[in-house]
Amino acid sequence: MSSWVSHLPEEVKYKKVVGHGLNAQELAKNPRLDYFFVKDLNQDQKLELESSSFDAVLCTVSVQYLQQPEKVFAEVFRVLRPGGVFIVSFSNRLFYEKAIGAWRDGSAYSRTQLVVQYFQSVEGFTQAEIIKKLPDPNGGGGGGGPQNKSPFSWVMSLLGLLSGSDPFYAVIAYKNFKPVYE
Repeated sequence: MSSWVSHLPEEVKYKKVVGHGLNAQELAKNPRLDYFFVKDLNQDQKLELESSSFDAVLCTVSVQYLQQPEKVFAEVFRVLRPGGVFIVSFSNRLFYEKAIGAWRDGSAYSRTQLVVQYFQSVEGFTQAEIIKKLPDPNGGGGGGGPQNKSPFSWVMSLLGLLSGSDPFYAVIAYKNFKPVYE
């Protein structure tokens, strides 16, 4: 789920980046996308993508607007390859009138648990992992530098979010199994 920005680090090269959004003009301005499609997932949750064709799917600051998230998560599961990762990230920002009621009325904890439940609604996703990064009260963005190899820093660098004043949350699960990398 994308717009004019993908939140992908500039220094990382990907084989192919496909974007989805609601605004073709914004998507066309995104230099990271090799291909994009426009679709309102609240109207039709079917992704016109080949099954088991993606290594990773990112949903960045969009999950709060999904009216039928379980169906969308099932479609993401379908298009992921076995061992593929689905990363759902969000902060405390939202378009209040567009977000679902449970999100608007929820706390950071309940929103995180809601996303965990979305993963649990699709048989085959691994147990969801939760990452949270709260703003540094001393003004530093935190998140770790290049020497930090934690899963948190990997997700943050993947999304290009190594600094900032907003809280950052990610819920991550894999299709069938979590790959082991050396």
